Amino acid sequence: MFAIVLFSVLKAGAQMTMPDYVYIGSIKHYNVDPATGSTYTWKIEGLGVPTVSSITHQIDITWNTPGKFVLSVQEHSATGCDGPVKTGEVYVYQFTLPNPFIECVENIRTATYNIVKKEVIVDRPDYFTFKPGDISLDLSPSNFADFIPSSCPVEIHWQIDFSPTPDPITHNPVTKPSVSGNGQPSTYGSEILFPGDGVDFNNVVHAITYQIVDCNGHISYSNTQTITIKPRPKIL
Repeated sequence: MFAIVLFSVLKAGAQMTMPDYVYIGSIKHYNVDPATGSTYTWKIEGLGVPTVSSITHQIDITWNTPGKFVLSVQEHSATGCDGPVKTGEVYVYQFTLPNPFIECVENIRTATYNIVKKEVIVDRPDYFTFKPGDISLDLSPSNFADFIPSSCPVEIHWQIDFSPTPDPITHNPVTKPSVSGNGQPSTYGSEILFPGDGVDFNNVVHAITYQIVDCNGHISYSNTQTITIKPRPKIL
């Protein structure tokens, strides 16, 4: 017989009670208390066709499809009697990245003429300024709304890693420290400068990586999008 009541009968991972919240691609372990001589039927409902995956008291499942599912298990005793079907809900979700981010370096702001050297001195900002409130790098809330109940809020973690760019004087590659935050990037609260290439005038591709943490502290897989900064024409 089962020793645990409905919706706590199934255990995931390190004895986590149901319902379970998992990220697409995750492998999760579920189990019930074993009984000598019994076999078990496990099913996943919500995938179109119920799936039978194990006859033991435990099972490992790879969740490859987002959505809400019902995981069930039924014990069959050694004497040929069937126990009640015990179930638990599983919410499987993923997140879709924003579109690749592509911008040019900032416009030239000032230019002065040095009459002694007889040359034009140009203020050339070889970077793009990402300003607070810009939602271009935000994850859409629709990523989670369909699969995650409001009772299980998620937290967005992100990190921007910068590619090296040549120093305008020494031409040696220089790499800025990474920038990271929790919540949407638009709420970071200060400007983020994305370096461009003012020496060789090549595109510079930086990267932003996202992870999601759910209400149970589960951390999702990482997902990375590109941030491309294009140079100004080489004539200036």
